[in-house]
Amino acid sequence: PESFQEEVSEPIRVSSDDVQRHTTQWIRYSLPLALLTSKRDERILLGVRETLEQAQVFRLIGLLSHVLYWLALGINRPLNQQSLTETALSVLFTSVHEIWSGFEKENRDSPVGVSLVLPTFLLTVKHGIERCFELQYPSMMAVKEGRQQVVERINTLTMRLFDPDCTFARFGKLDGTGQAISLMKRLDMYMASTLGFTKAKRLCGLAHRSTPLVRAALGAVDVGATWAGGAAGCSDYRTRTMLVHSDVWGAPPAASVAPPPKSEGQQILLRAALSRLASAPPVPGQIGRPQTTPGGRRPKRGEPPCPSGVSARSSKRSGIAPGTAAPRLPALPARTPSARGQRLEGSRPPSVAQGPMPGQLSAR
Repeated sequence: PESFQEEVSEPIRVSSDDVQRHTTQWIRYSLPLALLTSKRDERILLGVRETLEQAQVFRLIGLLSHVLYWLALGINRPLNQQSLTETALSVLFTSVHEIWSGFEKENRDSPVGVSLVLPTFLLTVKHGIERCFELQYPSMMAVKEGRQQVVERINTLTMRLFDPDCTFARFGKLDGTGQAISLMKRLDMYMASTLGFTKAKRLCGLAHRSTPLVRAALGAVDVGATWAGGAAGCSDYRTRTMLVHSDVWGAPPAASVAPPPKSEGQQILLRAALSRLASAPPVPGQIGRPQTTPGGRRPKRGEPPCPSGVSARSSKRSGIAPGTAAPRLPALPARTPSARGQRLEGSRPPSVAQGPMPGQLSAR
């Protein structure tokens, strides 16, 4: 609206200290973790809060706030004032993908990380962006319609950049309620009847889905109903086919938010993608199946496994406490022939190579 045009003509200037202070207060005193999960272990909830207070979280909030301003409100600046160039926007685009991929790599291999840490992380980032807009544009955010439009653009931005399938935009405890199940069924019927995105098409897209980081590294851009830059720019036909099949049900590309990164930005994203695929270093002395921790699961990075590979499951059968070294069995004595074996050895007939016994005629 024109009444807020003068206020939003200035870009966001919230300092990093303000972002850290407001976000930390919300994480410690306002984030309802107990309502978002069925876990009641205080150590898990405390660990989640400590994870959300990392410096990368505050940095990502600040970068995404700038990206959202220049994409949604930057058009309100006067023509004679300086605007953000495509190169600078591409650099922001590359930086936020690099931060997200590193955080996702640390938490994607554990059930708590996938079901609680990553959804809570995304929720914290969204709240931090909204808080930045409240501090910078209080008049616009005081109006219900203006706030709702900002919230919708925050959700769209995070979906296109990090979570095209909205996997981390939900919590399992809330999805299991009857109201959520009914709403999901209605959404499936609407997408199948109106948009033509049936469940079979969505499953096909998920089976061939590539991560937003890979799409950004390939420079995928949605041009109408066809792909250019991403699928068309790949030399391998299998990669092109996978990218085309992954968008059967119309998931929006991440590169539709910002222009594709240039060669230097693509190299940064490619290194981030390779680092995301890198597995944990092998445990010294490990052969075959990975060693386990006392809880019977695979050890995380930096966590010592059981020295003897005794898990909780095998300890119930053997009686050995998990995490303790298995007792060594005594060495068996050398095998000696028995008296029966000696008698058989002495009465064994000679072989052909030995020839006939003395005094015995041969067949010839």
